[in-house]
Amino acid sequence: MLHHRAFGRELETLVVAVIDNRRPILSLMRAMLAAIGTGRIETYESPTEAVDAMAKSVPDVVIAAAAMQPLTGAQLVRAMRRSNAGPLALVPAMIMSVRAKPALVEEALRAGAHQVLVLPTTASTLYRRLAWLIQDDRPFELRGEHHVVAGMEERLSLSIQSPVYVPTEPFLGLPPIARDEEGAPSLDIAKKTRVAPH
Repeated sequence: MLHHRAFGRELETLVVAVIDNRRPILSLMRAMLAAIGTGRIETYESPTEAVDAMAKSVPDVVIAAAAMQPLTGAQLVRAMRRSNAGPLALVPAMIMSVRAKPALVEEALRAGAHQVLVLPTTASTLYRRLAWLIQDDRPFELRGEHHVVAGMEERLSLSIQSPVYVPTEPFLGLPPIARDEEGAPSLDIAKKTRVAPH
């Protein structure tokens, strides 16, 4: 199965690429990622330059703004998911936006994103999102010329007529949460999913 590049990895080993036209957001995301202990952090103001750079030096996770020029976050992820994109096609992606409108969420997930991250966010929320992502074992499947997260199309098709609820800390596109005995989210991911590093 084609698991995503970050599956089973430890947080401190991850190379995370953040893409946004806004320099202050890049600085904020870099600070939060550093605070939670991610490995290397790469930032890009231009999505087209990011795609070219990431093809040469492939990150483990991509976090991209929904609204960018000249490519939107969804367009950037779709470019990553091309069947001829090599290892970049299997890099998990988060789209970040201040709005979690159903149309934006659907566009992001259909493009091949794993999650939609609602801004503003906190370092603790970002940590939980990455923890979920590391244990998300949904494989990729090839649909036409693009890789998509397995089961996503079917899930979105079933939910088209359903209302979309946005919880306090939305985790759209994520697998079910693991909880400890007290009902709190379990972040002990290293013991649950461990594979050899890439």
